[in-house]
Amino acid sequence: MNRYFHAYTKKYDKYRRTAAILTAVPLAQFSMLIIWALMFNLKRAAQPEFLIPYASAVGVSILAGMLLCWFYSAVAEHFTRVNRRYTYFEITQKAAVFSKYGGSYTRFGKRTILRRVCVIPLKSYENAYLDEKKKHLILTGEIRVYEGENKRLGYHIKDGFPVFDSWWYNEAEKSYKTVDMIRLPMDFEHPGKIAGALHRAKREFDAIPPKKEYVFKEADIVRKRRELKKLAESRRYIRTW
Repeated sequence: MNRYFHAYTKKYDKYRRTAAILTAVPLAQFSMLIIWALMFNLKRAAQPEFLIPYASAVGVSILAGMLLCWFYSAVAEHFTRVNRRYTYFEITQKAAVFSKYGGSYTRFGKRTILRRVCVIPLKSYENAYLDEKKKHLILTGEIRVYEGENKRLGYHIKDGFPVFDSWWYNEAEKSYKTVDMIRLPMDFEHPGKIAGALHRAKREFDAIPPKKEYVFKEADIVRKRRELKKLAESRRYIRTW
């Protein structure tokens, strides 16, 4: 069973291509109109005062198209990289974790990544279902929501449950807020698979037998030795007259 789901990042490539087409087509049409104007005015095209402005307009259009396409590619690459790393859904033995990239900021030349982490214990998990459009996954239950810097929200799995590396998020009640429902954004290609994996994880969790409490029982041989010792001591004080 798949227990780790990456964010769907191919959509950023689609956005990049769409933006590039919407930018390149008008600029190409504008450049072609200028070239046709030069072709229909060949006599005046030889004059510098006529040729230079038209040629400059074509060059500016081509340069603007190249810069905008480069900008679109850089933005798409940035969102692809950060969402692939910080946006995911993970199912452990006793809980599920949803992580969402929350932006970033730069201070004193140092960049800080923000994240939103939702922890759904399988013990209090209730249901997962798709909305009417079957694009958003809705989770219900007792859900803990953490928000903060990425380096502080690091965690590891201990005994099947996520434990944060920072003690603050493990012990302080003010470090999180509790909600009874969250709606996952359209960051996953097949949200129905996440719902199915959660249902199976819930069944496996319910099938785990409860831990037996250890009760100390005195060994029979120790108990017998104590009984024999008491019997021997009592015989010393028995007198038959």
